[in-house]
Amino acid sequence: MSATDHDVSFRRETLPTGIASTLRRQIEAEELVAGAQLPGHRDLARQFSVSLSSVREAISMLVSAGLVETRAGRGTFVVREPPAQKRVGPPLSRSEVEELVEARVLIEVRLAQLAAERATPEQIAALCEAVERMDQVSASSRSYPDADVEFHLALAAAANNRYLLQAMNDLRAHLLDDMELGAEAVIRRFGDLRPSVASHRLLAEAVAARDPERAGAAAATIVNRNREFVLGLYAFGAWGER
Repeated sequence: MSATDHDVSFRRETLPTGIASTLRRQIEAEELVAGAQLPGHRDLARQFSVSLSSVREAISMLVSAGLVETRAGRGTFVVREPPAQKRVGPPLSRSEVEELVEARVLIEVRLAQLAAERATPEQIAALCEAVERMDQVSASSRSYPDADVEFHLALAAAANNRYLLQAMNDLRAHLLDDMELGAEAVIRRFGDLRPSVASHRLLAEAVAARDPERAGAAAATIVNRNREFVLGLYAFGAWGER
């Protein structure tokens, strides 16, 4: 693909998201194999005819997705073992759900507030695109949780605090657990996940409106509502207590 073709393609989506999507496809197609080193940031910037900041943000998205890792002084590499897409083993216990919600409220409400204050236009666009991906898979309890996690990691990136972003990356597997359970509960109650999409859209709109108070409230509503749905599964005996 020529630089011109890249430019036309990326007009349809934000530059960092477009670069990340292209590299993700190359990784999934094994054009970039496990352990392979990605070209340097300057080489990627020339390849895609974009700025270094766009490349850095794209790489950050891939790091957040668990597809690549950066090694100090050496560069960026495709991870040797891609992140597990689905949880293995029994579901979370009630007490684990409670603790996870407690952690999510503390972290994600603040992330939402910071994102409303600090997000770049590109990051806001990426957040809105993540909502659209959630909408596209809103009828699938299998596909939706991955899109949900992607939204929350995009929110974390938009807060522009590397340590809070790392905290969310550390919670990634547990987030997927929680969101898988929540997706099943919402589908049982409503038939699809459009109510969840709507609440995430409100959060993205609050960030775009630069309204920290509304963004924080929207994030708290999302996390607490998910807790309600998940614990409802236990109340109805979907899983036994542990």
